[in-house]
Amino acid sequence: MDSELSLTATDQILSGIFIPPCPATLTELMREIKHPNASLEKIAQLISRDAGLLAPLLKLANSPFFGLRTKVSSVFQATNILGLNKTMNLVQNISLRQSLGGNGQSFDKFWERSSIAASIAERMASRFPTLSREEAYLAALFHDCGIPVLMQKFPDYRKTLMAEGSKGIPLCEIEDTHFSTNHAVVGNMLTRSWALPTRVCTAIRFHHDETIFTSPGDHAGEDVRDLIGLIHMAECVTDEHLHVRDMEWDEHSENVLAHFEMSEQEFTELKWDMLAFLSGE
Repeated sequence: MDSELSLTATDQILSGIFIPPCPATLTELMREIKHPNASLEKIAQLISRDAGLLAPLLKLANSPFFGLRTKVSSVFQATNILGLNKTMNLVQNISLRQSLGGNGQSFDKFWERSSIAASIAERMASRFPTLSREEAYLAALFHDCGIPVLMQKFPDYRKTLMAEGSKGIPLCEIEDTHFSTNHAVVGNMLTRSWALPTRVCTAIRFHHDETIFTSPGDHAGEDVRDLIGLIHMAECVTDEHLHVRDMEWDEHSENVLAHFEMSEQEFTELKWDMLAFLSGE
């Protein structure tokens, strides 16, 4: 990937590719949460006014990932039990699905994997004092969000990836060759337009960059590399949980573990902890 791709060149490449705008309710919620006196009550009121958010929020809040002892039946209950940050994570999740046609049958597995990876990244982040759990969740949730955008733009996207991927060609190389852009670039554009934290946007842009840990340059500080490493670890756990072979972990594991000063044994123990969490143990 060309990490020096200019914004002008990127815009030209992406002309004709629809980048969905940040939903109005999410924009209002993000504005409210930055307010010094942000309150759960105001957040709950804003969510309650959006019928498209309300039902999915309650469904996700009652899912096994949150392990609530009693089911919540109102957004006021959900926000009070989950807290401000977890509630906003769920709203981001739902908004992304809805904006990218997540209700379509063909995206079910994609959203399942993204949601699991986000939950794992958030949980893993608590093991590292310098990492934000909220940013970890967003980075893992949004890291592949460019894929459904490209799938909707290019009808032959899935077929092309399956054919070329079987030859062992890296994903972004296939995308660049056949579609003149890749999902990391598109994902960066989307997350910047949604005003996500700069570190998250940058991590999404470079999460497939093979040199990010060995020659990061000025575009990716240690905080960005932390998020990228966390994305790779969360994907490894997620794919093992879903019984899918994660080829990317084989490629990045050495650099990721070295970055976090973690041994293979320590990561294995962390991975089993996360798999036990996903299994409800």
